[in-house]
Amino acid sequence: MTAQVPDTVLYKGEVYSIIDLTGGIPACPEQFGMKPKIVETTSYRGFYATYELTQEALYLRSLKFSEKNNHYLPIQGVMPTIRDCQAIYKGLSVVVRFTGKLRLAKDFIEEFYIDMGFQIPVAFKTVLDVTLRDGEVVEIKDRSEEMEKKRKAFKRRESDNVFELIEEGFDLDSDS
Repeated sequence: MTAQVPDTVLYKGEVYSIIDLTGGIPACPEQFGMKPKIVETTSYRGFYATYELTQEALYLRSLKFSEKNNHYLPIQGVMPTIRDCQAIYKGLSVVVRFTGKLRLAKDFIEEFYIDMGFQIPVAFKTVLDVTLRDGEVVEIKDRSEEMEKKRKAFKRRESDNVFELIEEGFDLDSDS
């Protein structure tokens, strides 16, 4: 099993990883009439997205995936560049009408690396919870100090049920 590459969010000139969310996936190839297929073990969803969060809205800026039938459609008039069997849509400016919460993180601490799924909040120095309604920011809460306290008390959890741990590591739709 492989650690998963997270979607990213550009916010105030910094790059954050989406490590948790509620409300579903903000944007995916299916929304544009295409079906992703898995070509890398680092993306069991079959795609990666980059967003930008501004005061006005959440925007989809790029999308990378392989289409199941190799039938790529334009997104806002943009056709992809195909490289290594994957399409890369760059230069997008799609307003994402997402309602839910995104947990964003940056400044990864290597000693907390998990070999499967997505990385956990205590593994980052900077953690923000962003609540959005119809793509507009409702609240941004800095959780960095809380994660620092949890990190000091953190012990790697062991379980007799390895499948439960694997499932948890791949679940981004959990309660933030």
